[in-house]
Amino acid sequence: MAKKTVKKAEPEQPRLDRFDPFLGSVEMRTAYKSLVDGDWTKLEGYFGDSPMSWLFGYIATSRAVGIETVTFERWDEARKHPQARTMHAAAMIRDVFEEMAEVEPSKRSANNSGSTRLSQIDSVRLADLQQRLKAAELMLFEVVTENPAKADPWVYLLISGRGLGIKLTELRSRFDNAHSRAEYRADACHEYLQGLTAKWGGSQKAAFEFARWVEEEAPADSPARECLPVAHIEEGLLQDGGDGFASYLTQAHVADELLGSAAKFLRSTPNQAEYHHLPTLNAYGLVLNAYSAPSARILTEVFDRIANRPTSYPWVLYKEEIIEVFHEIQSDQRRYASRYA
Repeated sequence: MAKKTVKKAEPEQPRLDRFDPFLGSVEMRTAYKSLVDGDWTKLEGYFGDSPMSWLFGYIATSRAVGIETVTFERWDEARKHPQARTMHAAAMIRDVFEEMAEVEPSKRSANNSGSTRLSQIDSVRLADLQQRLKAAELMLFEVVTENPAKADPWVYLLISGRGLGIKLTELRSRFDNAHSRAEYRADACHEYLQGLTAKWGGSQKAAFEFARWVEEEAPADSPARECLPVAHIEEGLLQDGGDGFASYLTQAHVADELLGSAAKFLRSTPNQAEYHHLPTLNAYGLVLNAYSAPSARILTEVFDRIANRPTSYPWVLYKEEIIEVFHEIQSDQRRYASRYA
C-alpha cells in the first residue's frame, strides 16, 4: 500500500463536492454551520442535546474537515465553555500532528494522526511541538478538573499522549478514564488501539489483545467493534512495507476472523446504517474478501449499508483522494462478490 501523501490543511469550508466528512448528516452539517457562523448558543445546545455530538466533535477537529484552530479559539474565548475548550485543544493537537507528518509522511489514524514520533524530529522543532502538545494537555486537564464526568478530554489526551511518547501504563490510565465515563466509546477505543501499535512504541500483540477484548466484551452493536478490523489493517500495513497488505488479509485465519466479526456486527445493527456505525462498516469494507458465497453476501451488505458515505479512515491511508479510492475499491469488491451471485 502506498504511503499517504501529505496534503495541506483544507480551508474552513469542507470540500463536500469530493468528500462529505459529515457523512450526509443534516444534524452535523447544521452544527458545523453554527460553529463557523459563531452561533455559540445553538452549538452548545446541540452538544447538550444530541447523543451523537461526540462524533461531530471528533470529525470537526480532524484534518478531514480542516476547520482552522482559530475558529475553536474564538468560541473558547467568547464562552469559556468546556466543549469549546476541549475542541480548541483537540485542534491544537491536530496541528502538531500535521507538522509531524510533514517531517516524515506516514499512515494515519482515524483522527489523521501520523506515526512520526517527536523523537524523530530535530531538537529546535521538537521543543516547539512538545510545548504546544503540553499546552493543549494543560487545557484538557483543566476541563477534566472542572468537569470530572466529561469523557471527551480523555479521548484527545490519548492522542496528545501518543505524540509525547508517554508510557503505555499512563496511556492505559487515560483510556480507563475515558472508558469509565463512556463505556466502549468508539473514538477512545480507536485512539487507544493506535497507541498500542508497534509504530507508536507498543506491540501488535498488545493491539490485538485489546481489539479482541472489545470484540468479546462490547455490546454487539457497538461502533467500537471497529477495533478488530483496524488491528488487522495496522498489521497488514507492516507486511513488506505495506506491499503485503492484500496477501495478509487473504490468509484463511485472518479472513475467517474478520468475516465472523462482520457478520455479527451486521446482525446486530440496522440495515439503514446509523451515522455512528459508518466508521466500523468502512473498516470492514477495506478488510473483507469475497472468497465464498457467504463472504460475498457479507461484503455486499457492508457496501450496501455504507452506500455513498465513506469515512476518512481507512481510505485516507491511500495516496488518492478519499472519495476516489473508496469508489474504486467499492466497485472492485462488488465485482469480486458478483462471482458468487
